[in-house]
Amino acid sequence: MMYQALPCPPAPPPHYFDSAEALLCMQGEGRSLAEMARLTGLTVPQIHARLQLTALDPALRALLKREGVPERIALTLVALPDPISRRRTALRIIRERLCIRDAALLVASAGRRAPVMPEEPRQRVIAVIRDVRPYRNAIRNIAEQMKTAGVCATFTERKTGGMLEMTVSYPVRRRRVERFHSI
Repeated sequence: MMYQALPCPPAPPPHYFDSAEALLCMQGEGRSLAEMARLTGLTVPQIHARLQLTALDPALRALLKREGVPERIALTLVALPDPISRRRTALRIIRERLCIRDAALLVASAGRRAPVMPEEPRQRVIAVIRDVRPYRNAIRNIAEQMKTAGVCATFTERKTGGMLEMTVSYPVRRRRVERFHSI
């Protein structure tokens, strides 16, 4: 009786997290995305997506791998800003057995609720205009408009000690509140 060797079943493809780790090592060796694509048989967008998966912390990766969460759901978790919200959202996805679409909606809503880290205050640029004539003319025009409107406004301009002093004076009514306080 002769035994015939049975063909070995093909090895299952590596888990996407294992593939992501291998791609990260290849990138660390200085390989380009195109070269990695040629060597692995993946497309450049697939490689880019797998490299994004390495942003997830190892404990979360182990949980997702153990629970058999699809790669696209793991990719949606990368969009969340911090590890705590990623883990909380992943546990809910696993508990409720959400499909990819529902998981993406959950991640989007969790991303909107996540606290936003305050940005450093930006420095404001303030333009310095050395020519005062536009301001001077504007103040004169305001005083003229007040006179035209019937307000008894006066405009005085005086140069003292290298300084230009402009004053617009006009009468004001006593407000009703001020009248009651003076009684």
